[in-house]
Amino acid sequence: MTTRFPDAQWRSLFADTPEAHLQSAAPLLIALDPTAGDKSIFMWLIEKERAHPSVTWLKSHFGLPVLAMMLTRRLQCRINDDEDVVLRFYDPRILLGLSSAMTGRQKKFFIAPVSSWTAWEPRREAYYGIDPEPTTPAGIAAFSVVPISLDERQREQLMYYDKLALYDSIIAHWEANSPEAIEGMEGDMLRKIAVAAVARCAGYGIHNADDQHLFAGLMMRVSPSFDAHPMVRSYLRDEEIAPEARLSQMIDELPDAIWRQIGEQKHYEALFQHALPA
Repeated sequence: MTTRFPDAQWRSLFADTPEAHLQSAAPLLIALDPTAGDKSIFMWLIEKERAHPSVTWLKSHFGLPVLAMMLTRRLQCRINDDEDVVLRFYDPRILLGLSSAMTGRQKKFFIAPVSSWTAWEPRREAYYGIDPEPTTPAGIAAFSVVPISLDERQREQLMYYDKLALYDSIIAHWEANSPEAIEGMEGDMLRKIAVAAVARCAGYGIHNADDQHLFAGLMMRVSPSFDAHPMVRSYLRDEEIAPEARLSQMIDELPDAIWRQIGEQKHYEALFQHALPA
């Protein structure tokens, strides 16, 4: 960009951070003038965003240096109570999940430095955004001192747009293998169930796509609450079995009588539950 647009005004959000050396991977905050006659940088950015999720658009009454500093401070995120990670809100797939992942207070103060923030969603071929709520100067500075904290449920929701392909694949798996089980269900409902299935898998330490599809298939074909059965849970939580082997070993070893028992004890509310009661 600096070679193609040498006069562009920009700041790296990794400046003065432990990631400062990652210059080529750094998110850049670029100042744009919508009234400028030359639209070449706009067209270049639009080309980039349509080719790969890499551009978001925001407005702010703060100048470039101040806004860059505020956004840089918001990169820090705390998970698992004491682990600091980078919150990639500059990634459109993460940005579009912020609104539903954050609490009302977190959203209000985290996004306060900007007046609008949008990103192109390629699957729907439309711009989606987050509408900040009015706050005070103290509120704007709130997350400049204390990192935002996200629990496991919030992190799962934050990755929603990044996982759309996975959810769509699970739905296609149901359509091909369990059409009678999903008959009459609308697309939005199926996606919520797919989200719940992936979240439940994550709760057992299972993260590979094949097992996520298998788990979702068992929810539809056997019982939405199949993993509530004590014997199923004993496999899914067995730390002596590798996470990627737990489901297949359970299927191979679980007695037929237990499968019949599971099929008779269906709790349909479990279709939407991200974690079953202990």
